[in-house]
Amino acid sequence: MKEKTCIALFSGGLDSMIAVKLLEKQGIKVIPVNFNIGVFFKKYIRENGELKYNKPLPAGMQVMVVDITKDFLHMLKNPAHGYGKNMNPCIDCKILMMRKAKEMMKELNAGFVITGEVLGQRPMTQNSHSINMIKDESGLEGYLLRPLSAKLMEPTEPEKLGWVDREQLLAIEGRNRKEQLSLAVEFGLTDVMETPGGGCLLTDEHYAARLNDLIQHNKEKEITERDMFLLSAGRHFRKNGIKFIIGRHSEDNEKLEQVKEGAMIFEVMDIPGPLVLTFDSPDEETIKEIAAAAAGYTKLRDKEEVSVKILNGGNEKIIKVKPISREEAEKYKV
Repeated sequence: MKEKTCIALFSGGLDSMIAVKLLEKQGIKVIPVNFNIGVFFKKYIRENGELKYNKPLPAGMQVMVVDITKDFLHMLKNPAHGYGKNMNPCIDCKILMMRKAKEMMKELNAGFVITGEVLGQRPMTQNSHSINMIKDESGLEGYLLRPLSAKLMEPTEPEKLGWVDREQLLAIEGRNRKEQLSLAVEFGLTDVMETPGGGCLLTDEHYAARLNDLIQHNKEKEITERDMFLLSAGRHFRKNGIKFIIGRHSEDNEKLEQVKEGAMIFEVMDIPGPLVLTFDSPDEETIKEIAAAAAGYTKLRDKEEVSVKILNGGNEKIIKVKPISREEAEKYKV
């Protein structure tokens, strides 16, 4: 029976866990769905080609991962409701996820959708105006329930129809999390809840600056999941319109190794150093400048001449360059 089943938009945070538990307490089957948007790289593992949720969960809870990266990245270039403080299109992101959840309702035989949103907790997406606008534009209308703040909102259809007992829902408002922490103890969630505030990478000032640079230089090109992944690795530079990345440490080098296929790769010879790559097509002068920057981030930076190997597809060549200083390279940093 669809009235006994709902879809939960599941972020993995404490609020979404509580929302699930509140409905399960009423005997309703809840299907937690986490939408992968290509930004939260550490939240998943891939098993047999399939994305799996990889964060702590309450005993017995299983989360369905649905990849909407392509739709999200298409929206990210020009969100209808704009960005937040940095490059976070929070309102459009919510609307996209809710529309996807609505599409899944028939397939999963679900009667409505729930979220862990709390009225007044987040200034951009959880004020009364935004909450109502998101509800209207999602197409879910009366079938979107926010259990943690339900008593502060108009009753939804599931409440009116008796599918959900409104009296067992909550009236939490604002940023104080005292009530949620108490509920975490009641529902046995203290061992799996994460510290709030980890946030979305798109709200990070440095990541957002790199993303803005990517969008400005690729207006006619679709952003890919690889593009987003690369934004989280290494030092980013742009010289003569050409983007190149220099690894900062072994972890960065490992990240870049994962996605280097199709890149032009620069390796400083005779000494361990950063992995340096570009996915653009630099001219010979810019190739020399990238090689000089790469050498400047090694212990050979004070040498008059350094050999740098350049790998491009099946071709390989070695050029000699004078390293430029890090201070000089920083002028081109994104």
